[in-house]
Amino acid sequence: MRRREYVTAVGTGVGTLAATGLGGAQSRSLERVCPTGDTTAVRPGSRVVFEAAAGPGLEPTAVEWRVDGGNAADVAPAAPFWSYTHRTGNPAAHGRFEDGGTYEVVATADEASIAWRVEVSADAPSAPSGTVTTDPGPDATITTREGVEVTATVTDEREALQRVIWQEGENATYVDTTDVSGSDATATYAVSAGDAIWFIGGYPMMAWIVCDDGRAAVSRTEGPSIEAMRDVAITGTNAPVRAGEKLVVDAEVAIHGDSMYHAFVDAEADLIVGHDPTHVDSASVEVYAGRTKSVQLAFTTATVRNTQTFPVRVETRHAASETDVTVVGTDDAGDHGSLEVTGLETNAPVTGGDRLEVTATLSNSAENPADREVELVVGDDPTTVDTKRVLVGAGETTTVSLGYETYPVRNDDEFPVRVATGDDTASRSVLVHGLDDGDDGGDGGDGGDGSDDGGTGTASFAVSITGTNAPVTGGERLSVSASLENAGDGAGTESVELVVGRSPEVVDSSRVSLAPGETATISLGYETYPVRNDDVFPVTVRTSGDSDTRTVTVYGTG
Repeated sequence: MRRREYVTAVGTGVGTLAATGLGGAQSRSLERVCPTGDTTAVRPGSRVVFEAAAGPGLEPTAVEWRVDGGNAADVAPAAPFWSYTHRTGNPAAHGRFEDGGTYEVVATADEASIAWRVEVSADAPSAPSGTVTTDPGPDATITTREGVEVTATVTDEREALQRVIWQEGENATYVDTTDVSGSDATATYAVSAGDAIWFIGGYPMMAWIVCDDGRAAVSRTEGPSIEAMRDVAITGTNAPVRAGEKLVVDAEVAIHGDSMYHAFVDAEADLIVGHDPTHVDSASVEVYAGRTKSVQLAFTTATVRNTQTFPVRVETRHAASETDVTVVGTDDAGDHGSLEVTGLETNAPVTGGDRLEVTATLSNSAENPADREVELVVGDDPTTVDTKRVLVGAGETTTVSLGYETYPVRNDDEFPVRVATGDDTASRSVLVHGLDDGDDGGDGGDGGDGSDDGGTGTASFAVSITGTNAPVTGGERLSVSASLENAGDGAGTESVELVVGRSPEVVDSSRVSLAPGETATISLGYETYPVRNDDVFPVTVRTSGDSDTRTVTVYGTG
């Protein structure tokens, strides 16, 4: 009867072999690792691991495996030891002999070889056995910052345990080896969760239990689910602030994880304040794994008489960052100086895309130093675009420069800029020239009422956004449709503008003429910037007397 056998050869070794015969084989550059002797005995259907230690000079693909004098076609190169061989440099193969009898397994390179005799019978020692568990277990969810411990409890009746070979259980990727001995042993493999990619991908862990005579068994276990770590760090505040003013806390959310498995991660940041912790604000951000994103949280402080110092904490699902802030009470305001804005200059007009600079002169008229966070706030929908910390001595004056890169608007845009110290504010209107400057509208009108009403009535344009094509990908055109109605009693011509962003910028406009009670639909839009990360921001369509706003999303290209 023809014997049925197979050997799965995985990986290769390095070294040079000398030809010898079975039983008297002597290796010049290839030594037996497993089985350690030239003969082994196993039961039918048992697994056997064959491994040799190769010396230098042998190409990884030079070693071939055969059984009973067969050729390489009898060997199926595949898992489970290709990764093991690649990592260790030892040629290795896995066999299972279904029928009883005597077999010869030969590893060959060039004209040299090393061989093992395998005797298969029911009287041979049984295969080793074992179980594998993880801590935390398969029902747990941990972060990439936590660790996983894998434990194999193994046994062998012949007391010939040699080692446990650890593999990722989906692709048989080799990760480590633990030496064991005797009849009973425990082997442990510990790994940080961020490095346990197989568990992140939902793959199991596999442990090969190997005896010194080549007998082997394999056991698997599932591991915990591993999610990206949402870390957070407070990067600054505008404290101290006066009682009743807004306290602003800036923080950065960092995502620690593997982008292959986690990609974009939703993170919720919560602002907790006070010795008796109170939740006062939240912000949601979407962050790509391995990157960070800034968030700003704020709340209006209570109007207290006495100065108070208390903790503020920003929390995510997995982490927290805390700092102390001071709110100056109304009775103590004089003790902290008083910072007045006595002068305000700008470099306006600038062209869209250029930096707008604002220089403020600050005077402290009080008898104590003033330590303040000075803010530059821009737009009709006020947005803070720059801040600087200043310390001004009693009776002293200083200047501070703030600024930001304006948006590359197509049409001229005029809006207010304001410098605020917490004690005082000063504002000025600035002009940003559009990149398409020079178009006067082409209608010869003055932007007011039309001439067909004889001056007997007044136009009043109401606006309502009817739709957008959002979400779009960065670099694509964002279009906004709006409905206009002249609710006044006179005809008129109105400039309708599309304003975008938290630092409001006019990106498109259209001139519309309507008779009393007449309606019209218009479409405005612009080419969005090719941002790397997703961005969510407001878009507003406005006339001189009305506006409507929607929130849109532009997908990042990163």
